[in-house]
Amino acid sequence: MRTLYLTLLLLGAVSTSSAESIQKLIETGKIRALFRSAGGNSGYCVEMKVKNMTNQPIIVDVEPGRRLESSADSSRQDLLIVKNETVRIAAGQIFLGKIFAFCCQSKNGLPRKGGAYSVGAMASAGLVKLAQFISNNNFSNSAIQNSIWVLSDKHKLSGVYEGDQAENEELRRYTAELTGVTVPWYYISYKNIPGMVFSDKASTLSGRINYELKKNTSVTIIVKNSNGMLIRVLQEKKAQQTGKQTVPVTFPVAALSKGKYQILVLDENTNIIHSREFEL
Repeated sequence: MRTLYLTLLLLGAVSTSSAESIQKLIETGKIRALFRSAGGNSGYCVEMKVKNMTNQPIIVDVEPGRRLESSADSSRQDLLIVKNETVRIAAGQIFLGKIFAFCCQSKNGLPRKGGAYSVGAMASAGLVKLAQFISNNNFSNSAIQNSIWVLSDKHKLSGVYEGDQAENEELRRYTAELTGVTVPWYYISYKNIPGMVFSDKASTLSGRINYELKKNTSVTIIVKNSNGMLIRVLQEKKAQQTGKQTVPVTFPVAALSKGKYQILVLDENTNIIHSREFEL
């Protein structure tokens, strides 16, 4: 028996007109499939082995939005497939490849290399739509992972962050549409802790504040908590001229408690010119 050692990435040209869902093919006994963690929690992190049990060629559809279940250890993360792949397997042949997937249980442990997964089922409607959107576009792995957690684990949309990469803004906007929330003006990065998929410990806030000055003045920018207490001075008495202003802000938030905060832009007489809220 000949085994095909290919990756699904190379099979994008396969016609999908007669493709069947991998779950349906397993349930009807037409194929046998094994899924193992390749290590890691994102990207091509799942190894798949499929055997065609019939005497006819089969086209297998691996759908975006399918949630592979951690069958060997329920404390490990399930994995959400976010790239649509199809593969043609000749009669009696075995296919080996990798699947593009991401964790979808942020509080569970990292997938264990070699850990077994079952084919599972399609995820919730929102996650399926998100996975299909990701499948048709190119985004950074970090932005993809955090957008998935917004739907699967109710993470804040501000965590969908990867520097200033413009392409990820489209993913942010689509995730906001699916969840019915407003796209925040800021981004929150989180501390990386070895052995944890997600630390839930906010590290840095970054963004841009836009406002307009009616006259030349010195501008101070401060941060206050929900009780009106001064937390941080971001800018102090900086001379600015009349007109529209865009000020980038970046500051550490690791020492702040979870909750709502306000950034205030003050003129030389401490009048409030502009205000922005953020939440940790």
